[in-house]
Amino acid sequence: MKPAAYTFKVLIPVLLSVASIVASADVIDPFTAPQGPVTVGPGEEVTEEEATIYSSSVLGGFRVALPQVDELSQSGSTATMEIAGGAFDCLVDFPSLGNPDNYGACASGYFRGDGPVFDLTGSSRFLFDIQSVEGSMDLAVLLLDTNEEASLGFLENVMPGQVSISFDELLPLTSFDGTDLSLIESFVFVVANGEGQEGRVVLTEFSTDGAITDGPVVTVEDEIVAEEVPGTYFNPGRDGEGCQLTLERDQVNFILTCYFYDDGKQIWLIGVGQLVNGQVVFGEMTVTNGAQFGNAFDPEDVVRTNWGSATMTWSDCNNADLELKPIVPGYEETTLDLTRIVPTTCGSGGAQGDSLPWMGAYFDPNRDGEGFHFGVEVGEIYVMTWYTYLSGRQVWMIGTGDREGQRVVFGDVVITSGAGFGSQFDPADVVRVPFGEIIVDFTDCNSFTAMINSQLPEFQNLVLDVTKIVPGACP
Repeated sequence: MKPAAYTFKVLIPVLLSVASIVASADVIDPFTAPQGPVTVGPGEEVTEEEATIYSSSVLGGFRVALPQVDELSQSGSTATMEIAGGAFDCLVDFPSLGNPDNYGACASGYFRGDGPVFDLTGSSRFLFDIQSVEGSMDLAVLLLDTNEEASLGFLENVMPGQVSISFDELLPLTSFDGTDLSLIESFVFVVANGEGQEGRVVLTEFSTDGAITDGPVVTVEDEIVAEEVPGTYFNPGRDGEGCQLTLERDQVNFILTCYFYDDGKQIWLIGVGQLVNGQVVFGEMTVTNGAQFGNAFDPEDVVRTNWGSATMTWSDCNNADLELKPIVPGYEETTLDLTRIVPTTCGSGGAQGDSLPWMGAYFDPNRDGEGFHFGVEVGEIYVMTWYTYLSGRQVWMIGTGDREGQRVVFGDVVITSGAGFGSQFDPADVVRVPFGEIIVDFTDCNSFTAMINSQLPEFQNLVLDVTKIVPGACP
């Protein structure tokens, strides 16, 4: 039956890891947390930012909303999904009804994140309060447990009033036994048009007839390996800004530095986080100001401000979404699709050999507030960013280098300017100026001397002795 087949098609996997907010309750979603309206056409997809909303009113702490239209549907076909004022509204519209492949739907998903699994054994059915129906519309619920067993419940041609899908009527999809109701990882309900007809459904409150409680915390095997994700990341369409990520020598903490712009001036952010289920949350990204360059630097001049938070989520070891949530006025929330500048082979273990111990964040304890971020890319390509100040403002220089024994020469270090932040960024605005040369001589894997040879008059030559913020045993 084609409507059911389409239901499977729109249940696309959404793998997100966030802190779960699970409470004993029978209301899964009262639809008080607004979302949309979002409209898509044939084969189109919403962005992750549009699809996801975080709210304690929603079971699991966040909702994923996905309107979809089959790619074979007639040109001009749309699916519009809106959640507001306690109502879920799905409209599927077609220019004409002659195309047998006209199918659209709206899906809403609920996930346990890193928290306890959902235990549904205190209930016997899902309940939906259907307010109105136009045309022929079907409804389905898909459940997935921690053993990756799936079950489906399906109702054709729904009508106004309270309708239900009994757990006893769920159809096992992956094995004879179906899902374990005490170990539910996620579930999704879908409203789809029936038999190629256009239609609309408005419903209020998605619930169960009994309590949903916390099950055990079941650890999910993480396909993202910590040793494989450190590197230098950027968006090819936003060349001139980016981030550098290192796994420190404790093999637990990641340090992220990001280099951006504010009204043409350089800024840089730094934060610390840990990898959990393919995601690192940097709860506090720090921005600084106030210090001077070179011999005039005084750590007492450095003013540290909590800029906001950043969350980096990997789809594989080379690609990640960076979600930035500033709390400092004047900056907008933004999500960047980042890719590693030098891709690696996922599953290979990341940087290998005696290159790995050199990676990390370095500083001079007597010059706390500035420092170097030293990365090793696949193929022994060394990338270093130097974060410092000029006349009280942040500046950063970046370059790549070649290693000769214990020395790495960064011969073409550049300093930039000219661009804006977030939606104001234009790669054509970035001005790159040769800064000079930085020669790094390693004493061991935890410390080095940097000889800074500037060709710009505002920056004097320097020699800095620095040590790794998180030292480790050297080979």
